[in-house]
Amino acid sequence: MADLDEESNEAAETQVPDPVKEPDVEPDQMAAHAHGKTSWREEAYMTLGIVYYGGHIALWAWLQVQEQLFPLVHPYM
Repeated sequence: MADLDEESNEAAETQVPDPVKEPDVEPDQMAAHAHGKTSWREEAYMTLGIVYYGGHIALWAWLQVQEQLFPLVHPYM
């Protein structure tokens, strides 16, 4: 019995763990990425992100421009 326990422990120590596998990608998705095309889902996510964050970014940029230009224009007012 002791010999069997030692063999199983040694076998477990010599096994190399499998590397993390990438998720399966469909062939049409691989071809689309190879040609620089994006799927409709990726385009939808990008569009929704632009719509959602676009207004916030535009407002932030406008406030930054005002902060930078106000000291330059103020003496002429």
